[in-house]
Amino acid sequence: MIIDIKTILFDFDGVIIDSEPLHAKAKKLVLEKFGIPYPSTIFDDYKGRTDKVFFDYISNNLATQKHPADFLMDAKKKIFEEILSELKLIDGFLPFLKRVKTRGIQTALVSSTSLFSLGLVNELYHISDLFDLVITEVDTKLHKPFPDPYLKALDSLEADTQTSIVIEDSPNGIISAKKAGLFTYGLTSSFEGNVLRETGADEIVESYEDLIKKLNF
Repeated sequence: MIIDIKTILFDFDGVIIDSEPLHAKAKKLVLEKFGIPYPSTIFDDYKGRTDKVFFDYISNNLATQKHPADFLMDAKKKIFEEILSELKLIDGFLPFLKRVKTRGIQTALVSSTSLFSLGLVNELYHISDLFDLVITEVDTKLHKPFPDPYLKALDSLEADTQTSIVIEDSPNGIISAKKAGLFTYGLTSSFEGNVLRETGADEIVESYEDLIKKLNF
């Protein structure tokens, strides 16, 4: 456990906003709209990965007719925008962040999300304004589960792995954070604790209230 915390790095989906169900719903509607068969596990399999990775796989492996990945991505963006009003913040995130800020701890949002998705969420909650730094898919060539997004954040904030922690909710995110040498809390908003621990999470928390207790904030 990190005692002297100076930097907290937050994932986005499943840690700040509960958008994974909406992203999965939009992807599902796209696949059904174009008659593309898919295994029931595919949305969980691609949690924490970019839309491009998801739709590249769909286009190259599952589409019975040739639907380019970019075409499918555009269709998903339109549907996601239509259902965005259903989006909610993760319970306890804002109170936790308030405690973090009163302690003078620097923060970053570190995600593989697109600028488009972040922009839509900003229209509802102004998420970007809450952090000292925001990392999205445009900031690194390689995305989670590669360590690049977290390494980029550490470098930009001049942060030390010995005084930094990560809050993640998905295996890909945890792998990314651990490869970057970071102590990682696995939040069970999207996956079971045993899955996150097996992936490498150092600690498991079921809620922000639980995290506040563990960090003694």
